[in-house]
Amino acid sequence: MPLRRRLVIGLLAVMSATLVVVAATTLLALRSWLVDQIDNNLVGPKISLLTAQMPRGGVDQTIRSWTSAGATVVLIGPGGQATPLTQGLPGADEPEPYSAADTAALAAVPRDDAASPVTIDLSDSGPSRAVAIDVLDQSRRTVTLVAYIPLAQAAEVTAQLLAVEVVVVGLALLLVAVVGTWFVRRSLRPLEDVAATAAEVASLPLERGDVDIPARVGDPVPTTEVGQVGLAVNAMLDHVEQSLRSRAETEDRLRRFVSDAGHELRTPLAAVRGYAELMRRGAQADPASAAEAAARIEAAASRMGLLVEDLLLLASLDEERPLARERVELRAVVDEAVAEAATAGADHVWEVDGAEQATVIGDATRLHQAVANLLANARAHTPEGTRVTTRVIAGPTETVVEVSDDGPGFPDDLIARATERFTRGDESRSRATGGSGLGLAIVKAVAEAHGGTLTVANAPEAGAVVRLVLPSERTAFVPPPPPSVRTAAAPAPTPPS
Repeated sequence: MPLRRRLVIGLLAVMSATLVVVAATTLLALRSWLVDQIDNNLVGPKISLLTAQMPRGGVDQTIRSWTSAGATVVLIGPGGQATPLTQGLPGADEPEPYSAADTAALAAVPRDDAASPVTIDLSDSGPSRAVAIDVLDQSRRTVTLVAYIPLAQAAEVTAQLLAVEVVVVGLALLLVAVVGTWFVRRSLRPLEDVAATAAEVASLPLERGDVDIPARVGDPVPTTEVGQVGLAVNAMLDHVEQSLRSRAETEDRLRRFVSDAGHELRTPLAAVRGYAELMRRGAQADPASAAEAAARIEAAASRMGLLVEDLLLLASLDEERPLARERVELRAVVDEAVAEAATAGADHVWEVDGAEQATVIGDATRLHQAVANLLANARAHTPEGTRVTTRVIAGPTETVVEVSDDGPGFPDDLIARATERFTRGDESRSRATGGSGLGLAIVKAVAEAHGGTLTVANAPEAGAVVRLVLPSERTAFVPPPPPSVRTAAAPAPTPPS
């Protein structure tokens, strides 16, 4: 059963029970009040007769009071005969107008002075309220006066009230059904919007890479439960849309990554294949040519090995495999990396500045590789004679390794994506213009694995500025290791890419 129908039926059930209780209470209260009025009309003259000073006058006055209140007064003589009275006491020779059953019912009315009215059933009058009292007749004999008032009028008034209540309750329930249906439908309309939005989203071709979800629940009211559901659905759709967009971007990066990796590997593979074919076709007859071909094959294989190692390192960092967690003197790492860079790039000017001591918690091998990649990147993309300055800044919460140069800097369109994989300033992919485009990507992955960041920018005057920011020893980032995974030994250092 739909929720709308259940709510309306529940509302009608509660309203019906309430109205029936109210109507029944009103009906019973009115009937009780009418009976109390009849009892008061019967008891009042009886009390007056009991307190009368003159019995004869008291009897006549009591009979007139009863008859004026609509009661019928009956005299039950010593012989048990019942005779109606209008005023005074009749003679013994008056006929008996009541049947034996009615006479017995009248004679059974309690005669005690404190007796309350009782209900009797007479053949002509039906249910009636009656009181009785013993008095003396003209012959000084004890007779009984019985006064009764039929309950027919009270029953008629009660029946009329019942009919009115039935009509009013019916009309009230009809009104509640109409207004309740309208109100419930209006209140649940936002819930229908939620269902329509969900159905619209379910019909979108999300499996085909369409990450835009334009459907939203319109104007949900946060102070209502249905509005809170609408807000939750909108938040869920925003999250789903963002997740789908991230998935699409990840798939695009993966496709570019595979394409770039294949392109990078194709050149050395082609060189290996070409020189191997040269050796097969006759280079072995010429030892000099054979040696040159073997050297070229070895160089291409080394180039492929470096690229494969970089790719494996990035994959390892992406999988968040645990790194070594030890105290590392970052200034010593920087000095060693600068010394190696000065040996490899003697045509550049290398300087080290900043704090003499800067301690961080991390993997010394990976941090050395990150700094070496920064220096190698500066050497590969700047002309001869460029001054490369490495500065170590030790702060209370973070330690910064800043590598700056006075070269041409990054192209403006390259800064935003300089840390992406296989991003190179020269799109020609010539090995003469630099490495494979994984250097800064590796540095960024190492920084994030240590809870740090990598920023790339151009200096205001000239040159590029790359900042590797790591947490200091006191605020070192220590990610929890995965369950049942032991920290592997630190791999051997790899040459900078």
